Amino acid sequence: MATLKNFSTFIILLVVTVALLPRATFATIGIPNCSKGITSDCGFGFFKIIVLGDTSTPADVCCRELVKAGKNCHNQFVELIISSKKPIRGTISDVYRRGNETWNNCAASSVVSPPEPAH
Repeated sequence: MATLKNFSTFIILLVVTVALLPRATFATIGIPNCSKGITSDCGFGFFKIIVLGDTSTPADVCCRELVKAGKNCHNQFVELIISSKKPIRGTISDVYRRGNETWNNCAASSVVSPPEPAH
């Protein structure tokens, strides 16, 4: 019964958090061109992973968007989340850890292969 109560509380927290957060999260951070190229769906996906602890893996296209936006934009996104005082899952350290893991995974998977040599 306690598990059901905890799950219900988490769902309510999730709904409230999502309702309070604009879908185009990267667009709100105030760094020129950070939101350019980050779709709202990808931004929201990163939010779910970093803030809510969603264990899904970002789509390859989202990782490419994130890497193209750059590490500075990603760091500003994480800082915005923490400074916004919005509910997070876990601690601030967890948010930083999940943010770093997300960046590292995306950066590693978004390596652009060199073109095939001409024969």
